Amino acid sequence: MTEGRIHHAQFSVERRYEARPEQVFAAWADPEAKRRWFVDADGIDWEALDYGLDFRVGGREHGSFRHKKKTVHGNETVYLDIVENARIAFAYSMSLDGAITSASLGTVELTSDDGGTRLVYTEQGAFFDGLDKVEYREKGWTALLEALESDLRRAAA
Repeated sequence: MTEGRIHHAQFSVERRYEARPEQVFAAWADPEAKRRWFVDADGIDWEALDYGLDFRVGGREHGSFRHKKKTVHGNETVYLDIVENARIAFAYSMSLDGAITSASLGTVELTSDDGGTRLVYTEQGAFFDGLDKVEYREKGWTALLEALESDLRRAAA
């Protein structure tokens, strides 16, 4: 760990879903739907201690998750901009056992794509003191967007 150091990084993850933009947007906006893929997805080895979503501009999302019965990871989010079925922008911080490890700006872009949806998630992050890394975050969002795809498929069946 290098105290006082900040590493800035950006990444993007793209996905195409066999669901309309309205359906993909609803999976982000509806608290029950989002919890299914963001918190309770199959294969997640996290225990949700607390989770809430108030999806509106100025609204907040928060979560507290225990990993393998050890460390507690926190997530505090505020929604900055929402354009229904098209765009979501939010700022969020992550913590580990109460210590802030990163602060990020995340954007979700949804566009129609031949009957489905093209989603582009982009994150610009500041990672503090070597406690979090862009590689971890990109891997995490990749897994979350795969969980979203599984949830959308299940809903369509």
